[in-house]
Amino acid sequence: MELPLALVLLSGCAFGYAHGHALQLPSGVQRCELMDDNCLLRGVDFVLKNYAKSGIKELGLIPLDPLHINKFQIGRNPHSPVNIDLSFRDVDLLGLGDAVPKRVGGFSLNLGRSIELVMEAPELAVKGPYSVDGRVLILPIVGKGDAKIILKKSRIHAVIKFKPVSKGEHQTFAEVVDVKVDVSPSHVTYHLEGLFNGQKELSDNMHALINDNWQDIFNELKPGIGEAFGLIVKAVLSKVFGKYPLEQLFIVSN
Repeated sequence: MELPLALVLLSGCAFGYAHGHALQLPSGVQRCELMDDNCLLRGVDFVLKNYAKSGIKELGLIPLDPLHINKFQIGRNPHSPVNIDLSFRDVDLLGLGDAVPKRVGGFSLNLGRSIELVMEAPELAVKGPYSVDGRVLILPIVGKGDAKIILKKSRIHAVIKFKPVSKGEHQTFAEVVDVKVDVSPSHVTYHLEGLFNGQKELSDNMHALINDNWQDIFNELKPGIGEAFGLIVKAVLSKVFGKYPLEQLFIVSN
């Protein structure tokens, strides 16, 4: 599953060298001083506005809008009123290209602080095949088909913890220790085709239940969503920061 969200933008706007050789970066993309939060914020904003749909091949930045997700799963929680196995395969996340970064910061050469990224997205949509089985509130739910889930006015808050790994002089690598992602929408709409093998009355009743109680449903799923996204982002960032030292990713003052 490839899901860097916008976190990979941090590395996208930081790249300037690879293996000691200068890259020919797209116009407007620049390296930042390691602790220049304003530069990082401008860089994230520039990449979102100009390269979210195309990606940046030179930086290894895949297209972010739509962002293709190979697999995404939330497991059952017997202590929750929303106790379901929910999985998605080959779905797209749309809307990151319209997100507005609000805060980026926390980098230092010794990686003593957590890195923080905050963005606001007017609308995010998840579209593609799903399957679900379990119980929602007091009712059983089962289904398989195409899903369309719309999140309005979402705040995305990510916190990344690194630890430095020295591999020689001017070769400080950042090992990703933990990533936490929180997504807080102002409203969510769920549309799940294929509920109850297409039985319209049961499907209509379930849609009324989950959409009338969208906040409760999302709040119950939120820990699982955050955990899954965090693991995915960690895997993606580990590839980036495990390959390039901070001295190449950023302008590091002596």
